[in-house]
Amino acid sequence: MDDNKPEENIFEEDIQIDIPEGLLIIECKGIGGTSTDSDFNQISKIKHRRCKERGKFDVYALYLVNHQRYLPPLSRQNPPFSIEQIHDAINDERGLLTTWQLFNLYFDIENKIITRDEVKSAMLSYGFVEFKPSNLIYLDEPKELFQNGTICIININEIELSVKDSIYIEKNGKFEISKILDIQINSKSVPTASTGEIGIKLDKKVNKNAKLWKKVE
Repeated sequence: MDDNKPEENIFEEDIQIDIPEGLLIIECKGIGGTSTDSDFNQISKIKHRRCKERGKFDVYALYLVNHQRYLPPLSRQNPPFSIEQIHDAINDERGLLTTWQLFNLYFDIENKIITRDEVKSAMLSYGFVEFKPSNLIYLDEPKELFQNGTICIININEIELSVKDSIYIEKNGKFEISKILDIQINSKSVPTASTGEIGIKLDKKVNKNAKLWKKVE
């Protein structure tokens, strides 16, 4: 949009996207450090200008940053926003997002961790945008692990699990899907379980302090 700005001293957003809910505007930055307040406050000013032009409050603002771009992604500060900056974004009704999140998001979509509709909804949220599967019910953290983490002991409470069910494994904010291969109660295999201590065998390794979830359709 800067290519079409009417005046040299007027800053416009980088991207405009027409969406069913209205208009999404995105400010993109590539910086060597982390964002200053002035870096991501600019999108708020543009949002107010767009709302006035349209005569309605259907404009969604997103600040997208490739921060600390001279460092490997895993060595960067993530998220690169302070608590105060996130609170300000919530109060100003704008989103904050990094290019590293988008990179990982591609694989989450391909692996069916999250749907495109869930992504579109998250893009319109305020504050630090997080891409998480929706409709998840928390199961437990593994109490004990066996066979290189493929068997774990958990406690569940009135949540039915069955052999061949898929569960979500969360570690450090990242999710992956694993399938239940076997369920045991008191060392005996059962097709389903819903309450108490059980052992489940998975087709993927689970690490300590991971969180297990079940998706409710």
